[in-house]
Amino acid sequence: MDIKSLLHDLREEVSCPVCTNIYTDPKQLQCLHSFCLQCLQQWHRTSHGRDIIRCPKCQALNKVPESGDLKDLPTSFYLNGLIDVLAIKECENSQVQCGNCDKKSSETSYCFQCCIFYCQQCVIGHNIMRINRDHRILALKDFQEKDFEDVMTRPMYCSKQRHEKEELKYFCKNCTTAACQSCVLLDHVGHTMVHLDEEAEKQKIEMKSMIEAKKSELQAKINTARQLDEDYAKMIKIGEDLKREVQEFVDNLLATVEAKKQAMYEAVEKETRKSLEIITGQKTEIECQIELIESSLKKADKLMIRGTNAEVVRLMKPFETMFQRDDQNQQVDRDLKKPPFLAFVENHKLRNTIEGEGIGSLRAVNQTKANQSVAEGKGLEEGFLNYKAQFTLTTRDAERRQCYNEDDHATVEIMDEHGREWVTEVQIEDNKDGLYQISYFPRVLGRFKVIVKVNGEHVQNSPFSVVVKRFQFKAVLSFGKEGSSVGMFCEPWGVAVNARDEIAVTDFKNHRVQIFDKYGNYLRSFGKEGEKAGEFKYPRGIAFHNNGKIFVADSGNHRIQIFNGEGQSVGSFSGKEIRDSELNSPRGLWIDSDGNIIVADAGNKMIKIFSSDGTFLMQIGGQGAFTCPIHCVQYDTYLIVSDQFEHCIKVYDRNGNFQYKFGKRGGGDGELIHPVCLSVNKSGHLMVCDTNNHRVQEFELNGRFLSKFGTKGGNLGEFNSPRSLADLSTGQIVVADEGNNRIQIFE
Repeated sequence: MDIKSLLHDLREEVSCPVCTNIYTDPKQLQCLHSFCLQCLQQWHRTSHGRDIIRCPKCQALNKVPESGDLKDLPTSFYLNGLIDVLAIKECENSQVQCGNCDKKSSETSYCFQCCIFYCQQCVIGHNIMRINRDHRILALKDFQEKDFEDVMTRPMYCSKQRHEKEELKYFCKNCTTAACQSCVLLDHVGHTMVHLDEEAEKQKIEMKSMIEAKKSELQAKINTARQLDEDYAKMIKIGEDLKREVQEFVDNLLATVEAKKQAMYEAVEKETRKSLEIITGQKTEIECQIELIESSLKKADKLMIRGTNAEVVRLMKPFETMFQRDDQNQQVDRDLKKPPFLAFVENHKLRNTIEGEGIGSLRAVNQTKANQSVAEGKGLEEGFLNYKAQFTLTTRDAERRQCYNEDDHATVEIMDEHGREWVTEVQIEDNKDGLYQISYFPRVLGRFKVIVKVNGEHVQNSPFSVVVKRFQFKAVLSFGKEGSSVGMFCEPWGVAVNARDEIAVTDFKNHRVQIFDKYGNYLRSFGKEGEKAGEFKYPRGIAFHNNGKIFVADSGNHRIQIFNGEGQSVGSFSGKEIRDSELNSPRGLWIDSDGNIIVADAGNKMIKIFSSDGTFLMQIGGQGAFTCPIHCVQYDTYLIVSDQFEHCIKVYDRNGNFQYKFGKRGGGDGELIHPVCLSVNKSGHLMVCDTNNHRVQEFELNGRFLSKFGTKGGNLGEFNSPRSLADLSTGQIVVADEGNNRIQIFE
């Protein structure tokens, strides 16, 4: 028995869940929960039960003893022992009541056989009685750890009237109960009796077997729940991928319709142009005729007014000829052929097809054998050692594109230029095109020959060559600008990504958290300036827990706030319950592999670890260990801390023992100026926001510099004080670009 563990939080363990006071006459229900007898009696009276009593704690139904009296429920000897231990433990601070005369005194002794306390006067009377000469009496002030154990392992005595002094030594198999010697002779005649210790050892073995079986069942359920979580995340991803496929199909369909529309526009313009040319020609001809007629009429008018009779007679014939020609032209005008008017005839069949059949449908997909697939390979450009080189498995049958799943067994046989060969176990992953890729980790740079097998079968086009080069990061997306409206930032500080690739950002000076999808589209936000639950004063670090909760470092309020996935406040903790764990301007957050919360307590120059419910567990650091710790991440057996003002990274083991550090002030490769938040990418490399060098650097865990990206500026791919970063499931890196008030995504 670990007495130190026993004594920890002892008062809480011996407090009745109903009245919250120390148990008095604790009775145990069949559901194994215990309560004061008086509390149970009152509960039973108000619960309208008769033959049953509902447990006040778990609401399980329990049988009332046949006598109908709750006094006959089993007494919890274990709790009685703990109550005595508590009284002994607290005797220095409070007086203990004598079990004989009820007098309270701090000078009290305990009898291990009578199991009661005696004041100094009653001890003398107890000791002079011959029947008590073998009893062990010990003053409470003289108790040691071994004596506490003896109190807990003291013998149990019969609870029946006039049997109180008799120890329970036997077990009746017929009645399945413990009995004293008198009970054996009076109540269990003819029953099968065994020694209590013998039966207890036998039942301990059976109970252990039952516990192990229940543990296995529990673990199976935990595994099932974990698998359901994985299936949930996978289904979310599949849904996102399907929506992207639908969007791409619709985009292509719209592009095709747009092209057809443009072709129709061109046809309309061509026909319109031909008709306009005809009309223009006819109008020109008519205008010429108008001009001739007007000229003839002017001449006739002049002749009529100014000409002599002889001149009128002489010119009459030419005028008749001219007017007859005009009449002929008018007949031609009436016979002009007008161009046809055009009308658009809709393709009702196309519209009815889309309205009736939709743009597509969902169906279950079948697996495709390895020999039905084709492998094509390529290396990552500018990729560092241990980075993934990738190739894609596709199928020849376009109707069965999704051909593999995670249950398939894939291997890659790799041979380098020097003839060295190894086999790598790999994971099949679905990419955004519905095709599948297998990734492996090359050990050296150069050219490789790759043989791909799935479920032991070769795929087509295998082997093929792959070239692995050094890796470069490329900015592919930026969103956000300075402001306080939706989707805008005022110094974004922390960034975190959940299983659905939702990006959460702490909007430092807007005192809120905003959440976006992986394309930068605004989804929701929560929080405002204040000190109440759900309000912030300069939020910094943020982390998604695998239990679905969101943890936020509310720096100005010196606390960690907890929210559900929709941003509703569900709790907080500040460490004020234990002085050493109190928080002062917490910065970065990280969820370790055990689900605990690692807090960089910058104001106290410590790293502190809490359980997910806010219980303080441990702290790292001490006098001179840190100057200004900003972030601590856990990877494998390491705890990795950024110390901003010492311009370095410090590495500890999981027990908080210092191991080594790397980095120094400067602008060269591997040098740092005010490093802040950290992340560990899928290759197991440490990514560091090198804030005042306006870049992100990548290191191996031993501190070896690998790569960097970013320079000072406001263009895509440039930074102004990068503050934090996180990884999307695609391997892309999300960076909070604080000085530019935006989020950038790199691949």
